[in-house]
Amino acid sequence: MTGVYFKVKDFKKIMTLLPPTPTQQKQMDKELPPDPEMREQDIRTLRKWLSKQPHLPNHIDDVKLERFLYNCKNSVEKCKLILERYYTVRTSMPEFFTVRDPLSRDIQDCVGVVDYFILPSLTEDGYRVTVFRLRDTNVEKFSFQAVIKRILMVLDARLWEESCLSNIMIIDLEGYSTAHFAKFIPTQSIVRRAMLAVQDSMPFRLFSVHFLNAPSFITNIVNIFYPLLKEKLIKKFYVHNGGGEELYAYMDRDILPNEWGGKADTFQELNAAWQEKMEKNRDWFLRDEKLSRTDENARLPESKTSRLLIELQGLQGSFRKLNID
Repeated sequence: MTGVYFKVKDFKKIMTLLPPTPTQQKQMDKELPPDPEMREQDIRTLRKWLSKQPHLPNHIDDVKLERFLYNCKNSVEKCKLILERYYTVRTSMPEFFTVRDPLSRDIQDCVGVVDYFILPSLTEDGYRVTVFRLRDTNVEKFSFQAVIKRILMVLDARLWEESCLSNIMIIDLEGYSTAHFAKFIPTQSIVRRAMLAVQDSMPFRLFSVHFLNAPSFITNIVNIFYPLLKEKLIKKFYVHNGGGEELYAYMDRDILPNEWGGKADTFQELNAAWQEKMEKNRDWFLRDEKLSRTDENARLPESKTSRLLIELQGLQGSFRKLNID
């Protein structure tokens, strides 16, 4: 499968993510020392490997390859696996990767129902912080499929703009009811497929997950997912009864949204900024939807991702491959 490289300049950058401070960059370089010569060699290796994968698209440019490589801790082999998965799910999961239009009704409605954004500033350790919370508690307006599609679009936008050492997820459970959770219990196929799409096919590492305003029934909900998750991931869960103030012990409060005592702007402003980014890059998403596909007829028998295809068909044992630090 051939094509013209998809240049970074094609993606319009809107200031939603601030670059690392000198102190943060020093910490990041300490964790993953920069080696430009080795990076160039690794990119050439990846480019050569891609040229021998006839089922994979060939429009990704070197800058995006560098993002993948960095987020895979400079492991070429891990990067190959994630690239395989990244493109395969786009073909195998049309429910999340078609009609990726920021102006579509389902995405527009989702923006009004759910706040989903990445905070502008990194933590002192060089981690990005993502916030997920309800704006509208009406269960009938909550679309799990639209939420996952929007999350994957935001993750794609991040791949064009920045690298970080790891990620912190904040899930504010205020306003959630058992009816909300009933929409994404893991016995549903769409939920299990979403776990594959988000957790197994993106080159982002997860450092911790903080649940705020946890309701009394949260333990029962989390227990449902325990058999599907690695113990190492479960140990990264932090369940809090309170709100944003619970986060002060884990990160500088100034990087948090205004409502949580920080200075990063309000929930509404941050949510709107990310939606603006999506809308400004509407052409990119529509074009990428057509280009970022695998040609399954050209897939070689020994392709590693054949295992992923089996998982997508059977959805068994696939949740123990999470990308954890």
